[in-house]
Amino acid sequence: MRWNDLFADLEAQLEFGQWQAVEQDAAELTRGMWADLSLMDRLRGALGQQVRIVLQDGRVQALELRAVGPSWVGGSAELGAVVLGRDAILGIEGGLQRATVPSRPLHAGPSMASIYRALGRRREVLQVLGKHGETLAEGTIDRVGKDHFDIAMHARDEFRRGASLRGVRVIPFEAILLVRASPMSLNDI
Repeated sequence: MRWNDLFADLEAQLEFGQWQAVEQDAAELTRGMWADLSLMDRLRGALGQQVRIVLQDGRVQALELRAVGPSWVGGSAELGAVVLGRDAILGIEGGLQRATVPSRPLHAGPSMASIYRALGRRREVLQVLGKHGETLAEGTIDRVGKDHFDIAMHARDEFRRGASLRGVRVIPFEAILLVRASPMSLNDI
């Protein structure tokens, strides 16, 4: 009888050891998979959720994630829709436990320049904030280049009309912290 107990104990230890090996293999595989994920993949997995994004200027922007591109995030905020580049993000508070990896690079979404072009086509009245949180311009995007756009400056509560224009400003993309528009659906972009 004692031999049976000994063999049962050895068998249990063997099974436990094999299970530990499987758990270790699974953990290593999981670490490897996480190593291949980008921040944008994790943000894409949180679409529809509320997150708090710590911006370069130290402020925290609460945002319901509505769209994620290859290098930008868009969503609904208290003061209207917001689009911000990946480089404006210092940290994220919120559930990023899931990730969604696009099957092909084109499925990752349009570029930042494409988003600005869409906002210009729609004649959205925007507020453009700089890297330190200062307002760089308010108005409507006229033209978008590879790394900059021209914005016709006018008050956010006015339409782009000749009498309301205060000039045109050229803004490089790298100077922008975020672009805030009146409430709109970023899914239409």
